[in-house]
Amino acid sequence: MWGLAVAFILAVVLILITGFMYAVTGFRFPTTIVAQVIGGFMIPGRPIANMYFTMFGANTVTQSLALLYDLRIGQYLKVPPKAVFIGQCVGCVIGAIVHYAMNEVIISNQRVILLDNNGDTQWSGQNIQSFNTKALTWGALGAQLFSPGKTYEWVTYSFGLGLVFPLPFYFLHKFFPKIGFNMINTGIICWYLGNLTVGINSSIFVRIILGFTFQYFLRKYRSEWFNRYNYLLAAGLDSGTNLAVFFVTLLVGGAVMKKVTMPFWTLNPDPASGVFTDYCYKKV
Repeated sequence: MWGLAVAFILAVVLILITGFMYAVTGFRFPTTIVAQVIGGFMIPGRPIANMYFTMFGANTVTQSLALLYDLRIGQYLKVPPKAVFIGQCVGCVIGAIVHYAMNEVIISNQRVILLDNNGDTQWSGQNIQSFNTKALTWGALGAQLFSPGKTYEWVTYSFGLGLVFPLPFYFLHKFFPKIGFNMINTGIICWYLGNLTVGINSSIFVRIILGFTFQYFLRKYRSEWFNRYNYLLAAGLDSGTNLAVFFVTLLVGGAVMKKVTMPFWTLNPDPASGVFTDYCYKKV
């Protein structure tokens, strides 16, 4: 019970920090690894306990940010907060039931692919496998690998360094307030420095284009359109994407009906051609 209480306290602290950053910058600061590290050192040698600690200490923060995002959209659209909150509660209940049913169907129909290390172009169990691996890494081996004097000690030290990095820009802004040092967010910069070194990151270029178009050009030169339609458009695109993923997964991806093999075309090249889906060539 004491571990659960600490997880709840951690979630309360993290939601204040991440909620402030999300409101100011639109960046969702990932908190999963923070909960896994703290849980690993507090409850060593117990990976299952680390999973539960992460769920209540970090997943709670993610859900809270999603609820706050909906409340903000409701405020922009002049929807009463009570109506938005009731809709959120109903959606959570229905979503939990639908997600459980979907998980059961998908696991039974795609079990072999989900257990495969590589998966295929449509299905992969990498998120769950990654969560399980991190629980083992921090929950069972955290003290042996990340404690001072151990092999990966600097991974743990980096959390302290993250607290120090903003200080130079804070003091520079105090002495030179007109230059704009207060606009430098070291948390976002450090996150993307690490994030861009792994995996497929060509989608970042699209984010830059969209961010420049909406948050700079339209906000500065088409402010009337931005204030009236920007957040409504963002909510519509999010809802449309989620609905599309839901129905494509059910009807085309093989969750319920027979899996349909998508044709190869310009943005979906044949892997045999030696081209990845982000158009980076590989040596055959």
